[in-house]
Amino acid sequence: MRTPSELSPRQLTARSPTLGRSARLYLLALLAPFVSVVLAVLRPRDPASRNLVWIFTVYFGAAFYMAANSASDSVRYAEWLQEMHQSDFGLGDLLGLFFSQGSKYQDVYQPLLTYVISLVTDEYRILFAAFGLLFGYVYSRNVWFLIDRIPGRFGALVVFLLVAYAFHVNIGSGLNGVRMWTALHVFVFGFLHYHATGRRKYLAIVLATPLIHFSFWLACFVTAAYFLVRRFGLAVYVFFLISMLGAALDLSTVQTLMGYLPLPIEERASSYIGAADANPDVMEDRRNSAIWFLQLNHWLTAAFFTFSASWMVWRGCLRQHGGLVRNLLVFGMLLYGVINLVSYIPSLGRFYALAEMLLLAALILFVAVGAGRKRLDRQVMAGASLMLILNLALGVRFMLGFASIWLILGNFFLAPFTSADQSLYELIFYVLRGMR
Repeated sequence: MRTPSELSPRQLTARSPTLGRSARLYLLALLAPFVSVVLAVLRPRDPASRNLVWIFTVYFGAAFYMAANSASDSVRYAEWLQEMHQSDFGLGDLLGLFFSQGSKYQDVYQPLLTYVISLVTDEYRILFAAFGLLFGYVYSRNVWFLIDRIPGRFGALVVFLLVAYAFHVNIGSGLNGVRMWTALHVFVFGFLHYHATGRRKYLAIVLATPLIHFSFWLACFVTAAYFLVRRFGLAVYVFFLISMLGAALDLSTVQTLMGYLPLPIEERASSYIGAADANPDVMEDRRNSAIWFLQLNHWLTAAFFTFSASWMVWRGCLRQHGGLVRNLLVFGMLLYGVINLVSYIPSLGRFYALAEMLLLAALILFVAVGAGRKRLDRQVMAGASLMLILNLALGVRFMLGFASIWLILGNFFLAPFTSADQSLYELIFYVLRGMR
């Protein structure tokens, strides 16, 4: 590569506008994060767009709204930060928690980052901005992994599926349940890039996800099984269909199987499940709630992924040996089937989101660049995608529940001096009700 002194004046002149424009966009992201992310969405082909979304995610954490007396995970993280900052809590104490008998600290990432921030401040929004650094990076890269592989103009179906993919585990819910959903996006990041490049460092990223959320030992186990059975795509599809039809293990059988786990894993799993029961997650509530439209969303989402996976199989995706769409489809169906078997265990049902993210990625690539570019495929999948509308609406709703008006009007410099007494969702709901 030539140095700047070796470039001609014309080459230097050609480069400078691009560099200047990127610098201006990043400055805009600091002064008006919401405006910059709107520009990123409107111009996804711009090389800076993924970084604008990354910066916006960090700002979302800096302006994070947390309702008082809420049962959300974010309240717990804020309390841990305050306790660590105000007490004489040292690194040795933290390390001791990781290895003590019956400890609830099964993960490394969140407690360690919380401890580091507590050395400086007990302001929870700084902690959540720090959470946004890793979450925002993998989140933005997972979305743009697909965007970079879509040639030409985006059709309406592809746009809808991309938006559904982006909101399936959205920024607000991701920062609220930072352990689970950061691990999920890190897993997706590693899996996508491993199968796109074949580089083993991305497989190592996949296998490191239990350090972010302990329960990802299950996803790693399924990954190992996937490498054994990925050649038998049709058998995986049959297993997927049987599990969707209700051939799942009952709770007593699952508990018996857990008894065969190595003792440290069994103890940690039990403590993890107890902690999860005491601190429900909004993403889990989307499946387990008795509210009718959440139950309807559960069934519509399951029907959509059953149909879309079946359509891709019928259209020959399993015959594309070594193809990215095939790998995503096979792993997504395998993981979905396994979760159907163990979903009776509290909180493991959240792994549906991981399987669904990978199946959505497979479907987007199938429709945009694969065999699914035919008119029949687009028409069929456009009709089936109507089943995702409620799921997308819920994703937007939960994201707004962790935002305030300052997410739109504020910036990094104003964030330390702002506060809100209601979420952006509550504000919009109040305004709409007043307009009746």
